[in-house]
Amino acid sequence: MSSSQSAKPVNLFVYGTLRPPRDAAAVSDSPYFPQIAAHLVSYMPARLPNADLYDLGPYPAAVPGSGVLVGDLLRLDAAALPIADRIEGHPTFYQRARAVVETAEGACEAWVYWAPTGILVGRRRIESGDWFQRRTGNVQPPVVQTAEMEEKVNPQSDANPIDETLQTLVQRFAEAECSWLSTVRPDLRPQSSPIWHVWHDGRAYVVTRPNAVKTANVELNPRVTISHPDPKDPVIIEGWAVEAPAMREVLQPLFQAKYDWDISADADYTTVLEITPTKLMAWGQYGEGRWRGEEILRIG
Repeated sequence: MSSSQSAKPVNLFVYGTLRPPRDAAAVSDSPYFPQIAAHLVSYMPARLPNADLYDLGPYPAAVPGSGVLVGDLLRLDAAALPIADRIEGHPTFYQRARAVVETAEGACEAWVYWAPTGILVGRRRIESGDWFQRRTGNVQPPVVQTAEMEEKVNPQSDANPIDETLQTLVQRFAEAECSWLSTVRPDLRPQSSPIWHVWHDGRAYVVTRPNAVKTANVELNPRVTISHPDPKDPVIIEGWAVEAPAMREVLQPLFQAKYDWDISADADYTTVLEITPTKLMAWGQYGEGRWRGEEILRIG
């Protein structure tokens, strides 16, 4: 490839936290745009048909469907794509793929990041297809469980039963008194710390200080590893961590029951980290194997 080809701008359709901020939208709706802003050549409003948008709390998830996504077509210099891949977790979390988007200047091809189906379990669809408008109007009807989703992600589906070994391993991890959380510093040095955790709806949750090193690391690089402390029979979960302040009330009774810790009354530990698993590895007397994130997310 010639240098002129490698420098050619790329088209990226963004529909969530990578969108350029708007005056009417909250700053927190576009937390990752600053990381690619220096590589921006131009952008314009765009739409992606045949897709559905779901609200995961801190960020959205898009999958092929029957709706229309509202977003922006970014033209970026090529150096931005690896940054966006890191932010979206491609290829182990969200998958980058080609799609045809619609703009005022006509249709064109662009990259888009599709979410894994498993993370839609228990999440609400944003009918407007607009991440910035999810808080206005009736944009979050009850969860729609299609026959296809039932077959893929419903824990009670007879056609797709839960792996009993995986269920045992997740339960063992969930009941562990503590775990080790590993994050990545801005200079790429690893950082590990012992933490308390709870398990809820297929995800691990940690409550920490807002000025903690792990909190700052996750803001820049959401990739984490959280593991059971037993070295003989380990359970290692690779995942995607984001701040999830809306989960604090839901998690309060879980931390209270497990640790006798009232997180709602703790003025120091106010940051909730939600870890969505992308892979689980284990070996030893409780079971051995590797499982994908979509399988793990089915275990509440």
